[in-house]
Amino acid sequence: MQLKDQPRTHDRLMTWDDTFHFRCHPGIDCYNSCCRDVTIFLNPLDIGRLRTALGMSSTEFLGRYTVRILSETTGIPAVVLKMDEDAGRKCPFVGPEGCSVYETRPYPCRLYPLDTEQGVEYRFIVDAQTCHGLKESQEWTVEGWRTQQGLHPYDDPDHNLKDVMNADQAWSAPIRDPKMQDMMYMALYDPDRFREFVFESSFLKKFHVDEDILEQIRRDDIALLYFAAQWLRFALFGKKGFLKIDREYLDRRKSEVLAGRRTDR
Repeated sequence: MQLKDQPRTHDRLMTWDDTFHFRCHPGIDCYNSCCRDVTIFLNPLDIGRLRTALGMSSTEFLGRYTVRILSETTGIPAVVLKMDEDAGRKCPFVGPEGCSVYETRPYPCRLYPLDTEQGVEYRFIVDAQTCHGLKESQEWTVEGWRTQQGLHPYDDPDHNLKDVMNADQAWSAPIRDPKMQDMMYMALYDPDRFREFVFESSFLKKFHVDEDILEQIRRDDIALLYFAAQWLRFALFGKKGFLKIDREYLDRRKSEVLAGRRTDR
């Protein structure tokens, strides 16, 4: 999460056992102010939870509530929550009583007022002059806050994606092809479109996938996310994992293409 015009002066680094004071509640004078003009990055689990709570497809949710951006360094796509276009630029899910999707709020909102890049060291993203909740008496450890905010379910998917995608490989070979960027976007952030791609295109003719895996990814978005990460690892870096190429199908298609070229002549 990135708050507009908030200087990074409160750079005390903390680990899980370190303590801080914080409490957010309707009676505080800055209540909901952190939900305006803010950059909130959404991860795949956030999108799955929010679109389910809102009763819409992932494709519809992405189109209505998000903006796609590209890393200038890696070319990898990311998804940001779209703020309202009025002068206040508030989050579309915040109202006078607070967050309307609180039970499925995104990871950055759960972690606030903290942020982390590696999941080991944490820092404040706001100071007590801006967020008066930091002046409250309630004390937390970093790990206690993570637990209270329901962040543990994010750990396995996050670590799996980092391990499978291998950030070093991605950074050493920036992705500039728009088709590859869209492929990553679909696989990581749009599970409905990716599931359709797997089951309704020629994908399963090109690859052998075990039936138990197919059964899981038909109904489980987390299983589909793990599958998508493996597929991207193959597509981007040539790492096969559990994907087995159907050589007979590829040879047959190659012969058909070559035969078509000879006919055209």
